[in-house]
Amino acid sequence: MKKVILFVVDSLHPSVLGRILSEGNAPAFRFLVKHGTCIDRVISSFPTMTPVATSSMITGTWPNQHGVPGFIWYNEQIRKIVDYGATWQSILKIGLEKVLRNLLLNLNEDHLNTKTPTLYEELEAGGYSTGNVNFFMHRARHTYLAKVPFTLAFGTGFRLNREDVSGPSHLTLGQLIHPPFSGRAGAYPRGPFHRFGFNDTFSGKIAAQLVRERQQPDFMVVYFPDNDKYSHQHGPLRSGFSIEYADQQVASVLDEFGTWEKALEENVIIVTGDHAQSTVGLGKEYLIDLDSALKSFKRLKATEEASGEDNRHEIAICPNERMAFIYILQRKDDLLPEVVGILAKDPRNAQISWKVSENKFCVVQGGTEKQLFFSRRGPFRDVYGQTWSYEGDLSVVDAQVLSEQIIEFGKFPDAFNRLISALEARGGSRIAVSAVLGYEYFAVGAPIHPGGGSHGSLEEEDSTVPMIVAGMPVEFDHARIIDLYPMILNHFGLGS
Repeated sequence: MKKVILFVVDSLHPSVLGRILSEGNAPAFRFLVKHGTCIDRVISSFPTMTPVATSSMITGTWPNQHGVPGFIWYNEQIRKIVDYGATWQSILKIGLEKVLRNLLLNLNEDHLNTKTPTLYEELEAGGYSTGNVNFFMHRARHTYLAKVPFTLAFGTGFRLNREDVSGPSHLTLGQLIHPPFSGRAGAYPRGPFHRFGFNDTFSGKIAAQLVRERQQPDFMVVYFPDNDKYSHQHGPLRSGFSIEYADQQVASVLDEFGTWEKALEENVIIVTGDHAQSTVGLGKEYLIDLDSALKSFKRLKATEEASGEDNRHEIAICPNERMAFIYILQRKDDLLPEVVGILAKDPRNAQISWKVSENKFCVVQGGTEKQLFFSRRGPFRDVYGQTWSYEGDLSVVDAQVLSEQIIEFGKFPDAFNRLISALEARGGSRIAVSAVLGYEYFAVGAPIHPGGGSHGSLEEEDSTVPMIVAGMPVEFDHARIIDLYPMILNHFGLGS
C-alpha cells in the first residue's frame, strides 16, 4: 500500500498557484498536477484561522466539534481570553509563558476536543505509523520531551523548559523536538531569527531526511509556514515567490526517491493550504476599530479573569484579523441587542451573527436593515446534502434558492454551516462578525496588515484553497478541508 505525504502550505491562494503553474514555475507542483488531480476550490473553516483550519483538517470536523474556535477566543471554563500569540505586543502583555503554554501544550492537550480523534490516533490504532513535521496539531499516543530553546525558556523565567508533549510515531516541532540532524547542522535554520526551526527550509530538510534514512512513516504531514508571513507583508497576490520556495522544498523531498515518478509509485502526495488571504486596504478607514465602537461596554482585558458578580466585565472582544468574536459575559438579553445594534450601523461588517435559541440563528448585514434567520433541517438542500430552513433576506449571505428547493451560496461558501460551527464552538454567548472584503478588525491585541494580506472572514477569497492529489484517483464535486480526513482513512482501508 502506498504511503501518504500531506504538504500543507499556509495561506496557499488558488489564483496565485494557478498563475505560477501557467507561467511554467513551481516544477514539483506542476509534476504533481500533471500526474494527478488539481481541485482549485476547497472550502476552509470559519474563522479562516490556522488553529481552527488545521484542527478541522486533522480531525475531519468543524470547530463546534473539535473545540478550537479561533486564534484569539474566550474560554468560558477558565473565564479568560486564550491567545496563541497573535502579536509580539500581546505576548509581552499576556506573558511569554502563558502564550507558549497555550500553543505548545494546551492547544493539543486541552483545547482540541479529546473525544474527537485525530488522523494520527485513528491510523495508529489501525496499525499504521504516522508523522508530523512542524504541523501544530499533533496530538497522538506517543510522548516526547520538548526542549524549549534557552532564549524562550529564559523569557519564561525557566518555568517552561522541558515539557512532555504528545505526538505521533515521528514528531518534529522545530528545534524543540527533532531527530538527530543528518549532515551539516547549519543546514537546518533555527534560533530566534529563524523562528526556532518553524520555517519552510527546516520542514523540508527534516522531511527529506526521513525519506533518505528510510524513517518515513506511513502517513506524514509536512507544514510550510513561511507563505503566511510573506502574504501578510506583501499581499496574497504577490505571494508567488514564497509559494515557489515551498515548491522547492517539496521537490527536495521528491528527489530523495531517486525519481519523481518513483515517488508517486510509492506514495500518494497531497498539497493544500489551510486557508487563503485577501488584500487589505492601506488607509485607516480599512480598520474596523472595535475598541472604539464598543467603548461604552466594560471589556475583559487579555490579562484578566472574568467576574460576573461585581459587573466588572460585560464583553470580551476577540479579534481574528478579518473576523471577530464579541462574547457577552453577563445580561445577555440586554447587552447582545445593544452590541448588535452598534455593529449593524457599520456597512463594513458583512455579517453580524448570533445564536437566538436552540437551532435558531440570526445574521444581519451592516449598514442595511437586511436580516436573515436560519435553522438546521428543513426543505432546502445545499450541495453538501445539508438541509435548512430560513426566513428573511438570503442576500445577507449571498445565497439564492434554485429549482427543486436547492439553496446555493455565492461568495460566502457553505455559509449556514460555517456560521453555526463558529457560534457553537464551545460554550459562551457570542456574536461573530465578518468583514467586507478589504477591511480588517482592530482591537487591543489584534494583528493588522494595512496594504498587505489578511484572512479570518467568511468571504470566499479567505475561505478557498487549492488541493493537488497525485498517486491515487479522487472525485470531489464540492470539496471541503474536512474531506481530507475520510479520504486518507479510506486509502488505508479504515474508512466507514
